[in-house]
Amino acid sequence: YFLILLSMGGAIRILKIIIRNEELVLHSYKEPARSWDKDYDQFLLPLLTPLEPCYILYRLDSKNAQGYEWIFIAWSPDQSPVRQKMVYAATRATLKKEFGGGHIKDEVFGTVEEDVCFQGYIRHRSSCSSPAPLTAAEQELQRIKITEVTMEFGLDKRAQTLQGLAFPLQEEAKRALQQLKHKRINYIQLRLDVDRETIELVHTKPTEIHELPYRIPTDSPRYHFFIFKHSYQGQQEEALVFIYSMPGYTCSIKERMLYSSCKNRLLDEVERDYQLEVTKKMEIDSGDGLTEDFLYEEVHPMEHTLKQAFVKPRGPGGKRGNKRLIKGAGENGEEN
Repeated sequence: YFLILLSMGGAIRILKIIIRNEELVLHSYKEPARSWDKDYDQFLLPLLTPLEPCYILYRLDSKNAQGYEWIFIAWSPDQSPVRQKMVYAATRATLKKEFGGGHIKDEVFGTVEEDVCFQGYIRHRSSCSSPAPLTAAEQELQRIKITEVTMEFGLDKRAQTLQGLAFPLQEEAKRALQQLKHKRINYIQLRLDVDRETIELVHTKPTEIHELPYRIPTDSPRYHFFIFKHSYQGQQEEALVFIYSMPGYTCSIKERMLYSSCKNRLLDEVERDYQLEVTKKMEIDSGDGLTEDFLYEEVHPMEHTLKQAFVKPRGPGGKRGNKRLIKGAGENGEEN
């Protein structure tokens, strides 16, 4: 149905999509009244509810080779239930992919109205303006990978490149990895002790899959090892997953660089010295979306793991296609 709407040229200004019964549903839409900046707050703000997340697609007046450009807005208010926020976070990439990434010019995430209102979007655009179309996180990674940034660490004050930093594991961390190897524990959380230049153990609390999102700190980076137990093709399996969590920009540039640089050396040591085979390595900014389904898809990637959405309508006379992920809307824009 979205493809039909997109083919209508500039007839649609804003779309609100929600999740109902595990399906993405077109809740409502509006046609443009004035220019995109004049319509923005008038159309967008009434669609925001304080207790329920949603996705909003807002059409700009500019075009690229694929047609009109859109803003993808992920609304996830702080007061909404944690489970809802996790479901929306886990589905966001699917919606973007099915809508078509080439149509999306900007992506905005908001928990309060100030994040996504017109002035919030202008602030977002200002923070993203740079010669290269990279986010701040991508710019940092680029600096780490391309430029040999040197800092003084260690007792001998020798300069080391951030690409080659290797902080040693503290004894408690080493014992925890041995326990993990022998399946006596199923979860390890590690942190960098920047002052001592070591990797120390935070804790090894037994962790079920539904508890994993709550193990991810919201204000500091961490390394996590988790044994993901699951059924695959009728067989019980265990996969060791490594998670590098770096929350937003509450951390200093130095801390972000240190964690990013030490990560690969830590993984090399874990696989070489402790004979632990890491099945999947991932980087996240929050625990939102760390569901059992998400981990399963990461460990066993498949070409088609979710229902197909935005299916191209068949030509006249063709049989009705499979049930689509996106439901249609009535003439008044309300959900059917």
